[in-house]
Amino acid sequence: MSKMNIVTPVSTLNWAYITGEGKRDLNGNPIYTIDAVMSQEEAAPLIEQIEALWEEHKPKGAKDPKSTGYKERDGDIVFTFKTKTTYPSGDPKEIAIYNAKAQRVQLSDRIGNGSKGCVSGIASVYDAGVAARGITLYLDAVQITHLIKYEGGAAFGEKEGDFEGTEETDGFVAQEL
Repeated sequence: MSKMNIVTPVSTLNWAYITGEGKRDLNGNPIYTIDAVMSQEEAAPLIEQIEALWEEHKPKGAKDPKSTGYKERDGDIVFTFKTKTTYPSGDPKEIAIYNAKAQRVQLSDRIGNGSKGCVSGIASVYDAGVAARGITLYLDAVQITHLIKYEGGAAFGEKEGDFEGTEETDGFVAQEL
């Protein structure tokens, strides 16, 4: 398997799970993951590098990769970096986090969508058989240039309607929180 280092330009950071227990992948395994979103123009050099890696090191007989680590969404390009939360030995992995001045820092808050920064990792060709060949972007470090703290929860305002949730209704029971 061939690989290369990859660093995004400053981009919009979304869906960051890079500390603690991370999040669960589709198989239920804990992973760290982050999306770096940028314009097609900003993404072009990275896409070129990833496509060149594929062309040079694709498995024998492979045509198009199943995945490339990036996709187009709403006119922008989204690069998804991910890695397991532990090493094969079982020791915990730590994603290095840097501030705008390239100094290593610890985060006390989660990174909220819309934060700005760079993501560093490794693009690696994988071959899991004819139907599963492509490129994965493995996450190593994140540099945050502008942090928006994750707030979570819903921010609803009062709306017109008759449901107040003060009695049992269609199987729902209102609870004071």
